[in-house]
Amino acid sequence: MKKLLSIVLCALLLLSVVPFASAEGENVLTIAMGTKPCLDLHWNAGSTGATLMNMLYEGLYRITENSIELAGATSRDVSEDGLTWTFHLREDAKWSDGKPVTAGDYVYSMKRLVDPNVSSSYMIDYGQYLKNGLAISNGEMALDELGVKAIDDFTLEIQLEEACSYFESMLTYTSYFPLREDCVAVEEGNEAREAQWNWAWDAEKHITNGRMIMTYCDPEQEIVLEKNPNYYGKDNVKLDKLVVKLLDDTNTTLQLFETGAVDMIDSFPSEETERLKAAGYYHSVPSLYTRFLLINNNAEGLSDPRVRKALSLVIDREFVSEVTLGGSFIAADTYVGAGFPGNTDAADFHTDGGPLFSKTATEEDIAEAQKLMAEAGYPNGEGFPLLTCSYASSPNYDLLFQYLEAVWSENLGITVKLDPMEGATMTELRDAGKFLITPQGWGPDWLDASNMLSIFVTGNFINAGRYSNEAFDKAYAEAKVTFETEPRLALLHEAERILIQEDMGIIPLYHRHAVALYRDSEVTNVKFDADRKVMYCDVVVTK
Repeated sequence: MKKLLSIVLCALLLLSVVPFASAEGENVLTIAMGTKPCLDLHWNAGSTGATLMNMLYEGLYRITENSIELAGATSRDVSEDGLTWTFHLREDAKWSDGKPVTAGDYVYSMKRLVDPNVSSSYMIDYGQYLKNGLAISNGEMALDELGVKAIDDFTLEIQLEEACSYFESMLTYTSYFPLREDCVAVEEGNEAREAQWNWAWDAEKHITNGRMIMTYCDPEQEIVLEKNPNYYGKDNVKLDKLVVKLLDDTNTTLQLFETGAVDMIDSFPSEETERLKAAGYYHSVPSLYTRFLLINNNAEGLSDPRVRKALSLVIDREFVSEVTLGGSFIAADTYVGAGFPGNTDAADFHTDGGPLFSKTATEEDIAEAQKLMAEAGYPNGEGFPLLTCSYASSPNYDLLFQYLEAVWSENLGITVKLDPMEGATMTELRDAGKFLITPQGWGPDWLDASNMLSIFVTGNFINAGRYSNEAFDKAYAEAKVTFETEPRLALLHEAERILIQEDMGIIPLYHRHAVALYRDSEVTNVKFDADRKVMYCDVVVTK
């Protein structure tokens, strides 16, 4: 009863925050997303923030329903060595206050990306592709030595540290979008430069160049976006207003949807999947996101790839996806899931590479796992250290790890301890490498399989399991500078094979669906882009 009362009160509170009335005939969509989204282009690492910023801003490229295309630029030239990219910008692109979007705005943004007074680890990972970017981030070179310059107001030159075959795809990511320096920076000499980045959450200061503008922002409860009257393509933007209710509790999210307080949601308790499908609310496509077990590759016992393979072999991923987690996920048979570009338009990276392990756990798999444990010196689990599984407590993770505890103890004879905790605590332990096994997920920032694999290169800050293999690093590095599609993808397939089949440096479990819950009678023209994100600006609300 207390939980239900809490849900109702929360819903009433959210409904009370409606700062803007909608004019009759306006196309207004109300959705629910996670709380406290980061709206700073260079600090965000979350999906909610990225979704909003892709509507508020526009970069040189955009993601379309099936691929990518030029957006803020009309054309580009690439030098023969692949190091110098020259972009010819749209001259009709404007900021939301009417000023033109210039090459200087891109230069300022990319300098901010590598500025050691601003940069985060996430930013450094992207800034290193620009010439001198990493050296500048490390404080070894001056900011003005970054390989980005404005030839004139509408001609932008970008020099790369080394040739990169997927640079176009990377430019769809928010880190490379333009920013207005006069809206972001503070007065010269202020030691607390851009302190706390408050500009990004201030609707008056948040000058943007995308299809929508922000007219209201309470990062704890609600954000309102409206069509940008100065956007050059405004006639093709169907949505007039997007009202975003912010909350993290999936039960409350579903309650708001079912009472009609919101038109669309993308998160809900997984145990409700079948009911929501039967009601006709559930619309989905396979996402590009993979959930896996992150393994401390340096820990006693787990440092042996035979042990990691044994742990993987006894997991029945189809059972996990269809039964344990209620049919709301897709069992994995590789790390890189379906949907990434492959050798031809008719195939994708996953199809080209084929499965790397079984989705089920057969008797033969279990026997092989037991054999591997014995070869590693742990017959029937004897002598194997206590295996602690740490995770952020949630209904899905509780079910998942109860299953894993059962299959590992029953089939391998090892003792497993479950250690659920608060999400913030788990994140801190994971980033410090103070865990044995913990769940992690990854979805791409750019539409290429390389981004799924890049995080396991030796030394990558996201590589918290400390996986390291010279052959993997070499294959990935060679793919980065190989521009012909077939040999480049072959190198990425080899990198994935080393990571999974040779080392089992992580244990892939399942892929998510990209889901949108809505009523067909009230919401139409809902499409997912090639990155499996809802194309909100195309939605039409008919209720």
